Amino acid sequence: MFQKLTEHIFVRPAEPYTDRPNIGLIRGENRTLLFDAGNSAANVEKLKAELTAGGLPLPDLVAVSHWHWDHSFGMAAWGVSTIAGRDTDRQLRRMGSWKWDDEAMAERVRRREDIAFCSEMIKREYPDRSKINVTPADIVFDGHLTVELGGVTCELIHARGPHSLDSVVCYVPEDRFLLLGDSDCKNLYGIPWHFDIGHEENFGPATDAIPYDRELVEEFLRLLDTLDFTRCVNGHGEPMTREELYQKLEE
Repeated sequence: MFQKLTEHIFVRPAEPYTDRPNIGLIRGENRTLLFDAGNSAANVEKLKAELTAGGLPLPDLVAVSHWHWDHSFGMAAWGVSTIAGRDTDRQLRRMGSWKWDDEAMAERVRRREDIAFCSEMIKREYPDRSKINVTPADIVFDGHLTVELGGVTCELIHARGPHSLDSVVCYVPEDRFLLLGDSDCKNLYGIPWHFDIGHEENFGPATDAIPYDRELVEEFLRLLDTLDFTRCVNGHGEPMTREELYQKLEE
């Protein structure tokens, strides 16, 4: 269920089994924005049911943090206007032409367009991969977009970051809170690493061994320095303080 973190922000915790990410809901007086779309129509239907059961409004807008499947493949299922950064939208349009049979997915892994972890999680989330529906955004922005919700503001900022160069964060100044997407995480598409669906317990050690790109981390930290937030949450972890985020990035 969605958990209230601040006056305006609610977060539905991640579901690791099929790599469903944290989903943020920012509720204003006039409308509501969802940050990250979920990874499938099934994920979206579950989120809608939980919002209704919790007495929370369904979103009027859905913004995505970056192109990775777990954050974006639910976009079409919400049935409302969607928002993405320019670079994210380009990749969504590219993925819209992809095939999802075993051979096509394996070939993308071989070419390093995708990684084995995501490929296996997609197969687990989608027993019928003909239901995958990758759509571009309705609203595309460059750099920065301000969304007024009524008494609360969402600042969507192209942050780049070490995880994926298209990463967008959602800053809510009234609550001094930052929704990070995966922007603070490591780049799983950079250095090759091994994932075996039969030994998921090795995921943590394998990804822990991937180094941060220090140049991108330093660039990201310079952006964070300009934002007045005290707490934050990323796409797959627990809420953090500002100090805990900086400590993580400086390890």
